[in-house]
Amino acid sequence: MALAEYFERNAQAAAALIQGFDASLLGARLKSEVIGVAFDGNAERSSEGQAGLDLCLRLLSRLYPKLAIVGLPGSKPSTLRKLCALARDVNPRIELESNVSKSTKLLVFGKTRVTGFLKAKGYVWYVGSDNWIAKLSMAAPVGSGSSNNPLAAGVAACIAAANVFRAVFVEELGQAALDTEVAMSLLDLRSESAGMANPRLGPVRLDDVHLVGAGAIGNGVLWALSRMACEGTLHVVDPEAVTDSNLQRYVMLTAGDQTKKKAELAMSWLKSVGSGLKVEPHVAKWSEHVATRPEYKVQTVVSAVDSARARIEIQASLPRSILNGWTQRGEAGVSRHKFLSDLACLACLYLPTGEAPSEDLIISRALRLGEHEPTVREVRRRLVLKIPTERAFLEQIANAAGLEIQKLLSFENRLLRDLYVEGVCGGAVMEFHDAALQVKAEVPMGFQSALSGILLAAELARPAPLRTNVTQIDLLSTFPERPGHNRAKTTAPPCICQDQDFLEVFKSKYGIEA
Repeated sequence: MALAEYFERNAQAAAALIQGFDASLLGARLKSEVIGVAFDGNAERSSEGQAGLDLCLRLLSRLYPKLAIVGLPGSKPSTLRKLCALARDVNPRIELESNVSKSTKLLVFGKTRVTGFLKAKGYVWYVGSDNWIAKLSMAAPVGSGSSNNPLAAGVAACIAAANVFRAVFVEELGQAALDTEVAMSLLDLRSESAGMANPRLGPVRLDDVHLVGAGAIGNGVLWALSRMACEGTLHVVDPEAVTDSNLQRYVMLTAGDQTKKKAELAMSWLKSVGSGLKVEPHVAKWSEHVATRPEYKVQTVVSAVDSARARIEIQASLPRSILNGWTQRGEAGVSRHKFLSDLACLACLYLPTGEAPSEDLIISRALRLGEHEPTVREVRRRLVLKIPTERAFLEQIANAAGLEIQKLLSFENRLLRDLYVEGVCGGAVMEFHDAALQVKAEVPMGFQSALSGILLAAELARPAPLRTNVTQIDLLSTFPERPGHNRAKTTAPPCICQDQDFLEVFKSKYGIEA
């Protein structure tokens, strides 16, 4: 049994959540667990059940080195082989067990109650969905519905994976409570009640939708859209290629996807949704892409970027509407923005307050080079002139950080910003995880990013918009009764949505009367 090759990225993600974090403790704890996933014929025959199982395996295989994947009565060996193959594609080092009784934590899909001696006694969750309703229970099977709607099934899988994580690290997370019953409708994010609406999901119309960022949250969006009937045009905008630091939390990736362009991968993932959807990949930054649009017009942006600066840039380009996904310590969330609304625009949520250090100073600190002016100037020179990082400078960083040069050699002859983005923020060099936390560059757990992405996809599919403009879910705690609230505009400092020039340009662009 071996941890995934990208274990250090998992370690950095966990470091942001676990009190008294220690990488060796994390590895030992993960190796002591056998996470079980069991399914019966009901889950196997249901497209919702298949969706939940698929995402569940994609999430668990990235973190846990040993799984027990078990077919219950009524299931087919071919489905078991398919799920085992998926787990190995995600983590070629994974060890798979066939005996459900060896599970220390167990997730069950379908209508079958698992009984008998279990190591997981007290840690068994039944996972499922019914169209728009995500379900999880520790008391009894919840089953999988017969609809073609994958959204609630995906949300249930994320909640289940979060509960497994909380159970494995219950002490380090401050005795985090576990969910015993969840039945939540994605139509209004409220608990299921008798007679509540649960309409059939028809074809999802994507009218000039631009997904900006095909990273961790973007992968959650694409996972959901790949399992839905979609029509219209989806633009996927991302300038980057896949690196090994992405595998920890990008749920659509497998080990063979490294070096491929993220935007182009998105197009290949959506081939199965039918000819009604046109997917246009753009290997470009948002500023480059939006400049190609007539009058900079964009109807809907789905923001799946990872910085405040990128989000403000998106809002400043004045799309007609914006859906924004985000993660922060233990949380997943989405927000909805209309520029002329009485509520916050996207920039309102991310306006900086007070003075902030320069980028070159931030990077110099993060790489443990210090704050001496000559050093900061040298970092600035390398960033501005895009100078490839030679071995001598890597040795200087290694000496300053007290680590072996071998851990930095993969960044030789690459840009210094690559080392910062991948090595520090992406968690490729575990010794820099403290620096990443200090600059708020934490790496989220896979279930956080996936949940945020699926909630964004639900915004595109939901027949009526929610009444609140922010949804915020803490996955280190029990599922909230009311995860939505309204966020008002930022007035100090005033935001661009209160600037008369921006308002006039927006109205003129979309032909809106004053």
